[in-house]
Amino acid sequence: MSLTEGVLGDLARGQEASDFIVQVLATKPVGTGQERFRLLISDGVYQNSFSMLASQLNHLIHEKKLENYTIVKIKKHMYNKAGSGKKVLILMDLEVLKAGSDVGAKIGNPENLPSDGSAPPPRTGNQNLDPNAGAQKRPNHEFGGPAAKIPATNRSVLTSKPTVDSGSSSHIITPIAAITPYQNKWTIKARVTSKSDIRTWNKASGSGKLFSMDLMDESGEIRATAFKEQCDQYYDMIQVGRVFYISRCTVKAANKQYSKLNNDYELTFKDNVLVEPVVDGDTSDVPTMCYDFAKISDLSGVGKDANVDIIGICKDAQEPINITTRAGKELTKREITVCDQSNAEITLTLWGATAETFNGDGNPVVAVKGTRVGDYNGCTLSGGDLMVNPELEQTSKLRQWWDTKGRSSQFNSLSVAGQRSSGMGDAAMKSIGEVKSESLGQNSDRGDYYSTMANITYFQKDKALYKACPNQVDGRDCNKKIQDNGDGSYRCEKCSLNLNNFKWRLMVTLNMGDYSDGLWATCFQETAEKLLGMSSEEVGNLSEQDEEAYNKVFTDACFKTYSFRCRAKADTYNDETRVKHTVVAVENVDYAAMNKFMIKEIESMGGSVPDSVDKSRYV
Repeated sequence: MSLTEGVLGDLARGQEASDFIVQVLATKPVGTGQERFRLLISDGVYQNSFSMLASQLNHLIHEKKLENYTIVKIKKHMYNKAGSGKKVLILMDLEVLKAGSDVGAKIGNPENLPSDGSAPPPRTGNQNLDPNAGAQKRPNHEFGGPAAKIPATNRSVLTSKPTVDSGSSSHIITPIAAITPYQNKWTIKARVTSKSDIRTWNKASGSGKLFSMDLMDESGEIRATAFKEQCDQYYDMIQVGRVFYISRCTVKAANKQYSKLNNDYELTFKDNVLVEPVVDGDTSDVPTMCYDFAKISDLSGVGKDANVDIIGICKDAQEPINITTRAGKELTKREITVCDQSNAEITLTLWGATAETFNGDGNPVVAVKGTRVGDYNGCTLSGGDLMVNPELEQTSKLRQWWDTKGRSSQFNSLSVAGQRSSGMGDAAMKSIGEVKSESLGQNSDRGDYYSTMANITYFQKDKALYKACPNQVDGRDCNKKIQDNGDGSYRCEKCSLNLNNFKWRLMVTLNMGDYSDGLWATCFQETAEKLLGMSSEEVGNLSEQDEEAYNKVFTDACFKTYSFRCRAKADTYNDETRVKHTVVAVENVDYAAMNKFMIKEIESMGGSVPDSVDKSRYV
């Protein structure tokens, strides 16, 4: 099989080439943290030891399809100028034409091209080098193989022109996969595949805001984050799906806690960052969203916190609700049920602006990239980059399936309905004795969730209230506990402000019990107000004005039965570890749902319900 002789020299001189055939002489892993591979390739006349395999082609190395002497066709490539003057040939797409074991030897005696991009003058015809014409051998220590060296008098030093983006002569494009902290001057041409909402933070050292985006080109993906002034300047400009030229960012090690991308680095916008939209429609060389879809039925075997891509029909969508975290942060969430042809369905939680704007009318097709697998209420999904009715082949197939038979199918639910509204969660429902015997919360960093039906037997009312900061930061309540200055004013250390007023907040510790056991749990503002039947301001005023009425509020709230949704989590204090239980939701008991649960549990154990019981009311 013939190689495209001299093509590597032509590329080094800045000439264009496509679908050229070369031979892989050796491969070598690059120790940059992220898995990358260098290749020694030859066209029979020249060999280039500064070739890099795009990360999406790493599987060819693992599958041993690029062994020594393999013949390949290069379909897509890009030259990148790295630090120290080296030019790297990035191989973006290739086809294996002949396995190395079938070739068995190096073709020709190629000359080693210099790393600085210089090349000998153009050659005429398909003449090859005469291996006996005074060439001196020298070892190629990096790849362990010999390489022929042509006397210096036969070479001209010509610096090749850098690869320039065809859409703008002012941009020298660097592939995302080639970006490292050791480069200063680069520009990427990338598509925005996702953009987060603006998030704020407040610390003793100060406050600020930020948003993040995921960027993609043919070589890979990378996350970029804009803070404070850059957040304000670029948030509206950055739009998902659009392509931008981006340069002058700080490159640092990726924080894997926040980034799910396969890249060891991430970008941070600096004061002098340049962000320029690509105009004139020259975006065909930048891919759109790439998916690796998993069947919903297979997700039960996927590990917790794994990120997966799914596509399915939105079978049902709940209304968005606002929740407040323990840290006082307000979030918007919406739960939808997604199903596919595997006859399985799963609950997907949407957050923020996605939750607010999503419309599930008409059972749309939804594709989600990078959604996180959780074990809350069975197997569930949370977050990810969502597209509605994407222009994909799978979309039309799903729509046809749903309209013909999917709509009337019975689905196996991977998610178990928890204690969220008035329902009784099946597998999530436990007695307090079971919660303790199963040691819930002791072996989970994130805590274990469970539902239970119990009576409130006692409240600790002495420390049920605290005075909180009424200040708002970016539209959200601070809620930090304040200190009394003793002169009628108060101090909030979180906001670094002196205040003339405050608001009451509830943080109530209670004891709940059922037929099996009892436990102590803590509930906060909204759940506490529901249990006490009174607002925190009313309870707080009674605590200062009428002690007897204050005590009666807690007495009247005892010995009532509720359905609780709780979290158990181990907590260490003074070298002592114990499980803390927190009430995250509370509802009045739905006795019809409870009876349905008990009937199913009896029948699952081989028992039967008397004929006098009308099961049709519950099943």
